[in-house]
Amino acid sequence: MAGLQKVKSEETRKRVLGAAVDLMEEGGLDAVQIRSVAERAGYSVGSVYKHYADIDALIIAVNSITLERIHQVMRNATEGLETPIDRLKALAHAYSEFSRENPKLWKGLFDHHLPESRSIPEEHKLANVALLSLIGGELKALDPSMGEDELAARTRTCFGAVHGLVTISLEERFAGLSGDTLSSELDFLVQRLAEA
Repeated sequence: MAGLQKVKSEETRKRVLGAAVDLMEEGGLDAVQIRSVAERAGYSVGSVYKHYADIDALIIAVNSITLERIHQVMRNATEGLETPIDRLKALAHAYSEFSRENPKLWKGLFDHHLPESRSIPEEHKLANVALLSLIGGELKALDPSMGEDELAARTRTCFGAVHGLVTISLEERFAGLSGDTLSSELDFLVQRLAEA
């Protein structure tokens, strides 16, 4: 009997999380509210709280799913590419493409902020590390002599630079780029960062 309850509880958790992901995809961060998630999942508000302590915990779980999806898209983009620089460029393009195809999920990832009193859950940290490790692995392949601290800094610099260009472009800021220009400038940016 306990095994059946555990299975049902896990099914409820998955449906709640799936509903929250769907709401984020459709309406962005503001659409993810405990009551709307419960309604979408077909459960009571209490059922949502049984699995997620509060809205922040639920949004972190949604954002972890988003990170996993970005990771998968980026990893797939490098398949069959022979050189680290080609793989780094593919990672940048895949990241940019994900942001364009999933703007509300992507924006929710960066717009949500936990209260200062809360720490980021370990599994969410690991999802971030996994994403950065795709970049770090290619940078290390380009320069095997790079030390751990330098590699960590270079990885974050590369991610930050690509993320910045993608952000201003997606938000259609004055300095943003689009289409072929964005694509060629991502290549230029990655090439220069990799050569540094």
